[in-house]
Order: sequence, then C-alpha cells, then structure tokens
Amino acid sequence: MPLPVFPAPLADARRCLYLFAALLYVSAIEAAPGVPPEAGRDATIPTPYDVLGFEPGARHPQHHEIVAYMQALDEASDRVRIEITGETHGGRPLLLAYFARPERLQDLDTLRAGRHAASREGRGPLVAWLGYSVHGNEASGASAALLMAWHLASSQSPEVLAWLDEMVIVMEPVINPDGLDRFAHWVNAHRGRHPSADPADREHHEAWPNGRTNYYWFDLNRDLMPLTHPESRARVRHYHLWRPHVVTDVHEMGTGASYFFQPGVAERNHPLMPQGNQEMTARLAEVHGEILDAAGQPYYTRETFDDYYIGKGSTYPDVTGGVGILFEQGSSRGHVVDTPWGTRSFADAIANQVRTSISTLRGARAAAGDLVDYQAAFFRDAQDRARRDRRAGWVLGDGGDPVRANGLLELLLGHDIDVRPLDADLDIDGEQYRAGRAWFVPAAQDHYLFLRALFDVSTEMPSETFYDVSAWPLQHAFNLPLATVRRAPATGEPLQSVPVVRGTEIEQAARAWLVPWNQQRAPALLAALLAEGYRVQAATLPLTIDVSGASRDLVRGSLIVHAGIQPGDRPPVGARLARLAERHSVEVLAARRGLSETGIDLGSPAAVMLDAPRIALLTGRGLNGYHAGYIWHWFDTRLQQPLTQLDWPRALDDLSRYTHVILPDGDYDAMPAALGETLVNFVQDGGQLVALRSAARWVETLPLEWGFVGQDAGPAAEETAQAGAEGDEKGDAPGTTMERRPFGAFTDDHAREQVGGSVLRIELDPTHPMAFGYRDTELTVLRRGSHRLRPVSNPYAQPATYAAEPLVAGFLSANNRARLAGSPAIVASRIGRGLVVRMADDYLFRGYWWGTETLFANALFFGGLVGDTVLPVQD
Repeated sequence: MPLPVFPAPLADARRCLYLFAALLYVSAIEAAPGVPPEAGRDATIPTPYDVLGFEPGARHPQHHEIVAYMQALDEASDRVRIEITGETHGGRPLLLAYFARPERLQDLDTLRAGRHAASREGRGPLVAWLGYSVHGNEASGASAALLMAWHLASSQSPEVLAWLDEMVIVMEPVINPDGLDRFAHWVNAHRGRHPSADPADREHHEAWPNGRTNYYWFDLNRDLMPLTHPESRARVRHYHLWRPHVVTDVHEMGTGASYFFQPGVAERNHPLMPQGNQEMTARLAEVHGEILDAAGQPYYTRETFDDYYIGKGSTYPDVTGGVGILFEQGSSRGHVVDTPWGTRSFADAIANQVRTSISTLRGARAAAGDLVDYQAAFFRDAQDRARRDRRAGWVLGDGGDPVRANGLLELLLGHDIDVRPLDADLDIDGEQYRAGRAWFVPAAQDHYLFLRALFDVSTEMPSETFYDVSAWPLQHAFNLPLATVRRAPATGEPLQSVPVVRGTEIEQAARAWLVPWNQQRAPALLAALLAEGYRVQAATLPLTIDVSGASRDLVRGSLIVHAGIQPGDRPPVGARLARLAERHSVEVLAARRGLSETGIDLGSPAAVMLDAPRIALLTGRGLNGYHAGYIWHWFDTRLQQPLTQLDWPRALDDLSRYTHVILPDGDYDAMPAALGETLVNFVQDGGQLVALRSAARWVETLPLEWGFVGQDAGPAAEETAQAGAEGDEKGDAPGTTMERRPFGAFTDDHAREQVGGSVLRIELDPTHPMAFGYRDTELTVLRRGSHRLRPVSNPYAQPATYAAEPLVAGFLSANNRARLAGSPAIVASRIGRGLVVRMADDYLFRGYWWGTETLFANALFFGGLVGDTVLPVQD
C-alpha cells in the first residue's frame, strides 16, 4: 500500500514549519514523557506535536496519525526508513520503521538478505526489534513508539549515535491498528476538557468488545504460532527475514498494578527454552531496573507472567533464536485514573514504556557481542540436538483432504520451516503417506526446537499452572497424520509455496453431482448453494457410486445436487457448482445415473432435502468476545457468508426470523431472566439453539424437557443427581470432609483445576448428523474450562463423549480427568419442535483448530436431520 508523497516544495515548506515550531516548543520537547532532556537536538526533525497537533499523552492518536508521523520522519531524517508490510482486515497499513546510520539504511536490503547467514555465523550488526501495542487498548506503547522514533531521529547524544552506528533498530509502532483505533475513538470521545480520574467513569469502561482485540476480536498476542491473521503473518515474515537478537513486547495490565518486566516465573517457562535465554533476559533486566529506579518507579519481575505458550510476542523469539522481553505497564485506562499507586496519567504510562525501550537498547548494546554469540549458538545447538534426539524429522500426510494439509503447510512455511515433498510412497505404522500428498519436515534445521514445540505430544508438564494453553500439537489441530522418522526419506526440493489445490472440473452432462462431506471447504459450498436458493440433499446413509469407471465411497453427510429438480428461476446449477468448486477447492463428483453401486440411491428418502439456515450469533456485554470473534471470523472468511451479530438485548424482541441462534461462551448467569424465557419460546416454536462452552451449561438451567439422567426417577433422584454433579464440579463428593489446605496454596490449587487449554480425546458416533463427515471414531479437541455437560437419558442423543482416558496432550488435573472421562462432549436434544445442541468445547479455537470445524458446521446445516429417537414403550 503506497503512502502519499508530498511534492518537494510542500516538503520544504513543512521542514521550515517544523523548524519554527521547534523553536516555540522547546519546553514541550524537554517534557516529552520518558525521553531524557537533551540540548542540541536536530531541530529539523518534526516532533509528534508538530504532526499530531497535541502533546504525547494529552490525547490518543489514531493509527493514520501515527502513520503520518512516521512518514514525516522518513521525509525529514536520513536515519529513518519506513516500509509497509501488509494491511489489516480493516484495511489499515501495517508499518515497520528502521533506524540506523544513513550508510547502513542505504544498504538495508543487502543487509537483510544476509541475515540468515550472519545469524548462524555469529556476525553483526545487532538487530533490536521494538514492538508496541499488540493489544489496541494498551495504547501507551503506540504513543511511546512515537516518542522513541522522534528520539532516535533527532538526538545528537553520544549514546543514541552509538546505537545507530552499531545496531539496526526495527520498530513496529502499532501491531494492532484496528483495535487501537477502536480504543482511541472511545477514550477521545469520552474525555472531558478536565478528564475524570474516577475509575468508574465511562471513559475507563469501553463498550463491548473493546479495543484489545483485532478486527475479528482475536487476541493477536496469541496468534504468533497459528498465524491466522494478516498482522501476524506480516510480523513473522519480517521477523524471520531479520532474525533479531532482542525483541520487546510492550503491554499494559490492570490499573492496580505497577510495572512488570521479565524474567517472570522461571518454573513456568517452556522446557525447550535454552538456559542462556533466561540468563540474557536477567542481564537486560538489570538495566531496566536501573532506569526505573532512577525515575522512582516501582516494578516487579518474577511473578504472574510466564513464557510457556510459544504464540505470544515475548515467547516466540525465545524458541526461534532471539531474546523476547515482556513489559507490562499498569494502565491509565484512558487519560487519567486513580490507582493504589496514586493518580496515573496516560503520559505517566507512556513515560515508563519509553524508559524501558531506552533501557532495552542500552542493555542490548552493552551485551551486543554476547547476544550475537548466543544466537549463533542457538541455531548450532538446535541442529546438534536434532542429532542427539536421533530423529531425522517428521512425515506429514494430507489425511485425504489437501485443503486441510495446505493450511498446515502454509503455517509451517510462514515460520521459515524447511518442508519437502516426498518422492516415493511410505507406509508407517499402517498409515499410507503418498508421494504428491505427503511431505517431510527435516529435524536438522535452524528451527528444530520450534518444531518440537509444534509437534511434540506430552502429558508430562513442568508446571500445573499456565498463563495460557498447555498444549497445541498442530497435527491434532488439523486432524492430519504425522509420524516421527529416524531415517530421512527421498524428497524433492524445499517448498517455496503451498501446492495449488483446485476444485474438480464439473461434468455438465451429469444427472446429479455429489460433494463428499469429509472436505474442509464443503460447508462453504453448501452454504452458498442454499443461500442462492438451490435444492441440496444430504445423504444420511453411506453410498458407493461409479465415477469414471472407479468406485467411490461417500460418508454420511455427503451432498447430492440433482440437475433436474432445481428451481427454474436459478442459473444452471452445474455452472454454479463449477465456480464454487474452484473458489473453495472442493471435489465435486459427477453421477450419470441415480442408481448407486451400494448403499442408498440418489433419490432415496435417506437423502434428505436441506433448508437454508437463517443464523444469529448472540453478542454484547457479558459474552466472551474472543469466542464470538472466532465464530464471526469463521462465517466471514471460511464460510464466506454473512452472519447476524445480535446484541442480546435485541434478542428479547423477536427471534422468529432466525432458524438458529448461536450462544457463545459468556457469563449468562448475569443475564436477565427474560433472555432465558425468549430462548425457551424460540426452541418450543421450532428454533435450533447451538450453545457452546459455558452457554451449554447455562441452557441446562432453562425450563425445557431435557430428560437428564435421573430426572425421570422423580424429584428425589434428580436432587441427588444434581448434588452429585455439583460435588464433582467442586472436586469433592457430597458428605465428605474437606482436606485442610494452607491459605497460601489457594492460588495454585485454583489454577490447577482450571482447564486453561488441554488437548483431549473424544469418541464420535459417525452415524449421528452432528458427527457426519468423520470416518474415524476418535477425534482430538482443544478443551478450555472445567464445566461438564449433564448427560441425558436418551442413549441416541450424545454423538460425542470424552474417552475413558481423555488426555492427549497438556495438563489436566486428576480430578478433571475423572470428572470428564465418559461425560458428554456434544448433546443434541430434540425438544418439542426445536433442537438444542450443547457443545462443551470450542471447535473454532483461535481460527487454527481446523480438525473440528466440521462439527460446528454440522450443528448449523444438519440439525434438521436429528429426528425423535424415543423407543416405543414396552408393556
């Protein structure tokens, strides 16, 4: 995205204005939050005030103002170069700024091209990467970036000149432009001329879903591993081009806190993180402490935060060759707020972020030789460790779905991973890995430790407390076969891009077309056909058809599109199918006759006509914005269909226009009773309710004819069953004596029983519409939260249950293992004319748990296939 370029005369005029403004604004420059006062700055370099029109800290800059200021620096200074690396979902440019001596900036592209070799060989210069405001409402970072940029461009101090001479400084002024603009608009719109410091003031309480997250309400500080979003893909691409030695990750925390910087809780760091990383972090911490001590600022360093989940901004560098450092400033939540530490202004928060940015560069320069040597040793030791582990690498198969495999391949290539196509077929432990549909990932490469972190499956954890998820094995997330091998197979050259997957060419003379449902993008094709008024059937029983002389077995849920029954006012369905197959990379099979080889025929009553759903997602304050965002993102980018985001107060009016209402995770106990009454009426009138995570537990309290286990045995049995469930939820059996525990152990005990993110095994019933599309009876899911669904007495209504030994990877307490084993994961209850689908887990987790997306799609498209399953009463 090109930035506007000012004509030369205008640029000259602007420089004159900057010089004049500088003469009038000396006092403001000297008072810039956190910037050391300094005489003799280059007066031709514009200050933030010159471009923004307000002092840093007085207001919150919008993203376009930050871009304008960085452009002004680029025009005015030969120490600065800016680069647009991509754009956000909202169309805002993603910006990198480089600071170095002019001669080095002129040769920046050559230097960058040589960074891989230099990083392995232990050659400089040192590269320091300053990243700000990955959370949009943690805005002190973005304003600190403006001041740091001005400081680096204008200072004549020996220290800054030495930084520029000896280092390359890469800056991300705003990592999350969409979220920053949401927050800036809110606080600027609610700031009075005399801002209120009352924590209860409206300025300090953003409207839902707030500015922390990106366009689709995702936490970008969890996205550096899955690379779901353009912001992260651009960051990681340039991160690997530069291979920085030090990376900052600048945040804010609650107003009641002071200031935090790492090392953090060492016992909770990822076990693959080298000890040298922690030593370098501790060495830099000494410099951060010095600068904050000099400013009289309180701080802490070894509590609260850890470096376990590798998708965070401070942890990702630690397992890829750099030293990542997390900074957390107690927030002002706007412009000024009363805190236990006194009244804190936005300028105060900015000042600390500037100080620790300076201390980062100061400490990095002092340790430059050791940091360069550490990085070279990191990559050398990674290769050595692969040899010691006696593994040649991993073989990855496509699992019969090249689209799903492409998703994982694209992720690996985004992380600078060497991936090679197999030259010959392999059979490993009964799994077939076919050339052209399987790949080899060598262990002996720079990012071996990162690969271990991606693929290793372990239930032996270094801790029982986790700041984020405890496991994320990608082969399970994408539901793909992966095998570790000790001997490297024959392969082709490393992939430079993912293989092209095209949909099949449609045979226009077919009687009907069939779409196998075990394809990642089949739901997108179905959604488009139904939305456009075409008639589509779903096979509720398996069938085998002849396709060009070869037999093809089709799973339950596979789509049948007859040519002869389509509405006369629709364009020919064959041509439309061809375009949709190409767009979504879906295989479409042509049938020349309605007879199948085995199983149902194409006109069978078991091939049920589907209705177009009209879906609303409940949104609004009190609901989990992350979870709602995962759903919106899936509809908008994967299904490529509109979704009604219905704030829950509006749901009280009328739901009759919708066939489905999705309830995301949230605090439903705080909702008015009228919401529950409205949803009960919706189900009784024939609506379908899809309730997820805590919503699934909450709907169990609604007055519907559930038929829970024990319910039919009378009130006393039901009371006993409910008491047992409550006892299990608390971790003790009713009537037992509680073990006495130390008061100081409560925090760890509480964290142990919270399922922050573990990979569990569920057992599927592939004959149930909620599990259509899956051939295997086992599937792994990402589990968060300790809630447990209540079982129903109908033996046909629970298409997924947790396995007797549910844990696959990560941490799960012994109590939670026992509680969840054999309990329902999905329950589909036909209640009156409606349907309630309860799902315990998040099947769209962070946009990368592709293997369970079909479960979610089934709940939307196949709910009408769930009939009454009540056995006749025996006399």
